[in-house]
Amino acid sequence: MTDEKKYVHDPSVTGLLQAISFQIAGIAIAFMANGVNYAFLLFSDTSGHEVALSVPIIATALFTTVWGDACLKSQLANLNDASVATKETHAYKVISSQPYNLLRLMNLILAVVLAISQFAILFG
Repeated sequence: MTDEKKYVHDPSVTGLLQAISFQIAGIAIAFMANGVNYAFLLFSDTSGHEVALSVPIIATALFTTVWGDACLKSQLANLNDASVATKETHAYKVISSQPYNLLRLMNLILAVVLAISQFAILFG
């Protein structure tokens, strides 16, 4: 006889993986958007277009902040909804011990610093 544990599906794990996937997608989108912003600012003649170019800078910063914060909150919600069996796993212990509030603050600071640097190039 084998002593196999019966696997019970925990929907919070699926939700957590989806939240992490959405966060990775958001990071990729924000990276591309910031790259495009920097390309325009560094390699184009922006004189007279400062107001128009401010819009994508602000939009990218807002997207980075809102998307990242929502993904991190979703991860926390799924961790809170985890079953008792899931909470006993090593993976849960490692993932749930992450400093989520610090990560949210870092996300906000990163978005603001990138926007400030882009405005410095645009108006400098």
